[in-house]
Formats: sequence, structure tokens, C-alpha cells
Amino acid sequence: MLDAADRTALRDSATSVGFSAGSVICHQGDQSRNVLVVSTGRVRVSRFTVTGEETVLAVRGPGEIIGELSAVDGRRRSATLTAVDSVSGMVVSARALERLCQVRPGITWAMLRVVASRQRAMTGQQDLRTGPSMYRVGAMLLDLAHRGEDDLIATVPLSQRELAGIVGISRETLARTLKVLRDAGIILTRRNGIEILREEELRALCGI
Repeated sequence: MLDAADRTALRDSATSVGFSAGSVICHQGDQSRNVLVVSTGRVRVSRFTVTGEETVLAVRGPGEIIGELSAVDGRRRSATLTAVDSVSGMVVSARALERLCQVRPGITWAMLRVVASRQRAMTGQQDLRTGPSMYRVGAMLLDLAHRGEDDLIATVPLSQRELAGIVGISRETLARTLKVLRDAGIILTRRNGIEILREEELRALCGI
């Protein structure tokens, strides 16, 4: 979204950082206000309930900015960031980002576009958490299968616990629902993913 001059200005205000695969970049509830611009690798964005259940909100990759909400409103981190791969990037302080936005409208507009697109995505994810469990699971599988090329969440193997968290059901309920779909020959479950074999039948059975 940024032209060459805005990219240079952002780079000049940043500090280079790196994180090893599996390391936590920041925790939900942290007070830090820096933003991370990802250069290489993927970052998992998750929220945890008080009981420790995890919901994977997104996976961010090269060229994306993370942590913009805390930088703007000064509140605690709303999610935990975990490096999926070895991650390199640039950290920009909230103060430096504010200065950039005041003098470079291109960066301000890019930030607004990011916030708007993520709000739309969050609304879509909330829609997956309503209705019978069969509908929720079917809708989730179809949603993940048809994500755009720039959405990396489908590139990361998700556990049954994480998939259950996305649609707001228990892992046991998810396992039972997947078994029904598997026994009907509609899906194929593997160790690192789920393949939809008959999409139209999945839509019909789940009422989608």
C-alpha cells in the first residue's frame, strides 16, 4: 500500500528484529505499544479465554503490520503473537508511528485500510460462531478452503483444539462432527489438514 518514499520513511523510523520459530513475540494483555512490520516468515495471531482455550484469529506474513490497535489507542494487547517460522521484521514505536502518520498521509491511509479490512474479517469470523455445530464446522471448512491467496491462515496446520476455538465449540463436539463428515465420504482428515472431497454435499448437509 505504500510508495517508495513512505516505505523509506517507515524503515528509517524502525528497528530490525528477529524471532525464532515457536517463540512468543508478545502476550495478550501486554502493555507494549510497538507495531511489528513483518519482512519474512509468518506470525500466528491468537486470543485466549480465561480457561486457556485458544482461538486463532489470523496468520500474518511479509509486508503486513501487526499491533496497530495498541499503538493507536494505548490499550493492552488484544492478542498473542507467535512466530510460526523464523520471523524477521521491523519494530516501530507508537510515538514514531504517530509522527509518521502526521506528516505522511499515505501511511495514515494505509493504516485505515488495514483496520477496515481486519474489521470485516472479524465480522466474518463471528458469523462462524452461530448456528448448529454441523453448520459451524461446514462453514469453517469452506471458509478456510476458499481464503484468498493473501490470507495465510489456511497455510498453517491447525489442531482440532484450534479449529474448535474458531467456531466456538468443544474439541469433542468438533471430533464427532468431523467423524460424521468423514464417514459420509465428504471430507478426508489427515495429520496436518482436512481435505473437502465433495463440496456440494458438504454444503447440502450443513445447510449452507
